[in-house]
Amino acid sequence: MSRLAVLFAGMLIISGCAVSPDQTVSTPVPAEPEKSNPFADNSSIPSADFPPKVLYQLLVAEMAGQRGQFEIAVANYLDAARDSRDPKVAARAARIARFAQALDQSLEAALIWVEVDPDNPDAQKMVAPLLLAFGRAPEALQYYERFIELSAGDPDRGFMTIANQLARDKNGIAALSVMDKLVQQHSDFHYAWLAHAQLTMRQAKLTQALRSVNKTLEMNNHWAPAVIMRARILSLSGKLDDAIEYLKVERSGELEDNIPVGLSYARLLAEADQVKEARDEFVRLIDLEPRNAEAIYAAGVLSLQLNDDKQAEKRLKSVLRLGQRMLEANFYLGRLYEKQKDLDQALKHFLAVRHGEFYLNAQARAASILAEVGKLERAREHLRSIRVSNDQEQVRLYLVEGELLRKAEKYQEALDFLTEKLELMPEDTSLRYARALIAEKLSHLELAEKDLLMIIEREPSNAQALNALGYTLADRTQRYDEALEYIERALAVQPEDAAIIDSMGWVQYRLGNHEKAIEHLRRAMELIEDPEIAAHLGEVLWDMGNRQGAIEVWEKALKDHPNHKVLIDVMKRFGL
Repeated sequence: MSRLAVLFAGMLIISGCAVSPDQTVSTPVPAEPEKSNPFADNSSIPSADFPPKVLYQLLVAEMAGQRGQFEIAVANYLDAARDSRDPKVAARAARIARFAQALDQSLEAALIWVEVDPDNPDAQKMVAPLLLAFGRAPEALQYYERFIELSAGDPDRGFMTIANQLARDKNGIAALSVMDKLVQQHSDFHYAWLAHAQLTMRQAKLTQALRSVNKTLEMNNHWAPAVIMRARILSLSGKLDDAIEYLKVERSGELEDNIPVGLSYARLLAEADQVKEARDEFVRLIDLEPRNAEAIYAAGVLSLQLNDDKQAEKRLKSVLRLGQRMLEANFYLGRLYEKQKDLDQALKHFLAVRHGEFYLNAQARAASILAEVGKLERAREHLRSIRVSNDQEQVRLYLVEGELLRKAEKYQEALDFLTEKLELMPEDTSLRYARALIAEKLSHLELAEKDLLMIIEREPSNAQALNALGYTLADRTQRYDEALEYIERALAVQPEDAAIIDSMGWVQYRLGNHEKAIEHLRRAMELIEDPEIAAHLGEVLWDMGNRQGAIEVWEKALKDHPNHKVLIDVMKRFGL
């Protein structure tokens, strides 16, 4: 441990941690902000025999940074950089100032760094985007040129790093002008054109991007990175079929065994909903590279989509054994076992998803399984233990909890729960909609109507609310004309929605228009074989005297949904 780090650690022990952060420096955010807190890594603290003044500045800066007092930290690190002219001090000063969004100070420190360590490519790379953020493009260009010169040993000579930096700059025109000039200076270098293609693609200038990547391929035919980028540009241009055909031809030639090209081809197939073809391509890649976790994972997920459960399980378990994509693999294994009604295994895998993209979904599914096996209170406790990042995620968990209470037929408890949450979030229409459905179950029709009208007033094209109100009025009151109006409005928004078409059939039945009712209900059944739609269709057929037709509809639906309450109730009502 360096002399400074030792002293710093001692000061932390003495001072304790009961501190309050000061206000941070308020300046524009640079093109490439520091992603991680530099104060979290003590190993990067500069180590040298500094004069007492510099040592004191560094100690104060580090202490302030640990306490969140970034303005003090930036000021002291910058003073230390000025006084010491030490490249490590200047580098850390620049990074800390950038993390604190202190753009002026970051640039000053970076300029000191590049002055005292002119052959360090990281210094050039730090200065250039900061200058560009200040609108000093010609100077930025000089530093990027120096960065390219110092990166001569890299295959791309730093061009892809530059493209990524420029893509993040807020002034897209200035960023592109810099890249244009760099390409002019290095027009015989294929990576320069590839970087230009990448930048213009990121800026959605797809015609320019295609020209640049074609230029790259003229210089280096069948070069995999350029082939992949060209396909992506075609896809982003709305030419997905052309992109797929292009990669199909390329992978049939000398790039047949190129894994990145194959992965890109398979992903585009999946994007085009060619699920089996995509799965088969991923399997081909697995044969080429048996431990490729990306290909194995994708093949597993697509196998699940194709209802090939055996292959899905095999692939996803392989991903777990490789120790990669573990969160995603556990989530989809949970889905697989839930589908197979192996709830113990499903719960185990869902609970293993402890963070990441699928965390909320997995934990919500875990709660649903706990409720399904009779552990409703434990399910509710689990929902309340889930970490959320924002109000939207919190609302989603409230809706799940309300739904679990509804499924358990604890309607009054569900109503009270949703009412309590609406007091916290009165503007949330999804909570209000959920309460309206529960209120209807409890025959609190005034409350249901009030909630749905509030949603419609706020969101006049909310087809879900329009349909729910229309169906409720048709089913639970004699206000059929009003019901028809709401359902017509819902159907105008979503003309192919089976639930809304079912509601239209039901209100036509209530109005006495049996033929129209049958027409709409049969259309709804064609879209989705839902037991509640079957219950409605059977009832209308029975009422029209076609009892045999009604029984056939009900029995077919009962075969697929033997415990559906609405279906069973309607059949009992007609003596079956």
